[in-house]
Amino acid sequence: MEDCILIFRTSIVRKQDVKRVGTLLAKYPQIHKWNVDFEDWEKVLRVECLGMNPAEISDALRTINICAKELE
Repeated sequence: MEDCILIFRTSIVRKQDVKRVGTLLAKYPQIHKWNVDFEDWEKVLRVECLGMNPAEISDALRTINICAKELE
């Protein structure tokens, strides 16, 4: 499996949302690093992971009411 970087437009609006995302993503040992760009209007989430696909991350975020659409 190879390392990949996945980039999403999200519905994150508050710093509290970022904490919830962090708690969720911490449950996935395949995720090495992630961040949210609050300067960007799309609140871009960048995830560095090993062997995960965009749908897995989007589905996980949906469980905490965060919409995420992969950017190409």
